[in-house]
Amino acid sequence: MRGGSELRCFEMANAISKYTDHVPVILCEKNLSKGLKEYKNKKVKIIENIFLPDPINLESLYAVDSLLIVNTDCKDFSTLDYWLGKSSRHSITADISKIPQMIFLYNFLVSPSRYLHTVAEQCNDVRIIVTNRKFFNEITKQDRYENVRCFPRMVLESPINTQEISPVKTKSDKVRIGRHSLSSESKFNKENLDLIKMVNKRYKDQVEWDFMGVPGRDKKELSRIDNVTIRKAFSITVPDYLSNIDIFLFFVSWSREEPWSRASGEAIASGCLVLTTNKGGNKDQVIHGNNGYLCEETKDFYKRIVYLMEHKEKIKEMGKNSLLYSRFFSSDYVIEKFIKFIEK
Repeated sequence: MRGGSELRCFEMANAISKYTDHVPVILCEKNLSKGLKEYKNKKVKIIENIFLPDPINLESLYAVDSLLIVNTDCKDFSTLDYWLGKSSRHSITADISKIPQMIFLYNFLVSPSRYLHTVAEQCNDVRIIVTNRKFFNEITKQDRYENVRCFPRMVLESPINTQEISPVKTKSDKVRIGRHSLSSESKFNKENLDLIKMVNKRYKDQVEWDFMGVPGRDKKELSRIDNVTIRKAFSITVPDYLSNIDIFLFFVSWSREEPWSRASGEAIASGCLVLTTNKGGNKDQVIHGNNGYLCEETKDFYKRIVYLMEHKEKIKEMGKNSLLYSRFFSSDYVIEKFIKFIEK
């Protein structure tokens, strides 16, 4: 896969090699996609198929000072059975008592962390990283986490290589609104169409819409609107795309609890203000009325766009605030926090 968890893993490894004296090694359960391999820094080493076909690869697990397990949306990785080869994923037994420290990063779901007490039966140092404050508080408050609540844990943003994203916008006499992501229906609320029509009814000559990555369900109707541009996901580089966007519209489905949006993070780093739903990690990234707006319904998105169209100076003001906050999830800043957390 090449989703947020995988990119987060690679960006962390790249940043460790760039900003610290430590040597990062990416250990993979299976094979990696070609795109991910091209994303990595030359100093980062990759070892694939840790458990299969040759268990000699397990020595790579035992050679680390600290093991960060990133894609923990899967419950298996948080259980002792996985490491003992008793899950459906592999049959190789790993002696995790040989691993000095295991850090479990919950990128999309935090509920699997409640099984970590079984891992702690054999590894003496188990720690938890969550991607937003909501997850952190869930462990604190809910009874089902009682067995792991005492484990060291922290909130750590997904690192963005802000040095590759320019805050300079290309010039335009239009206000440009859009977003990029994979072409998933949950990441593109079908009410985006209603919003576009509402805004166009009032400001069609003043606004342009640009979407990179649109689900097939919506392409046909969007293509009929002449001030809408539709691009295939990642058909141009993210920095190039964001240089032509003023307002980032992260209008995902109402049911989606986005833990921490990498796409919004990149937009913030480019100096975009962000309009998004008032759920999940969006509330950690957008300070309402400061670098964007959190919306409860489609009418809220419309109301905020109307305000910005009537007060265009606010687009630049709030974009500057975004640039300020992007410092706190830049790769160098995030890795500094990470290293301090894992040091004994």
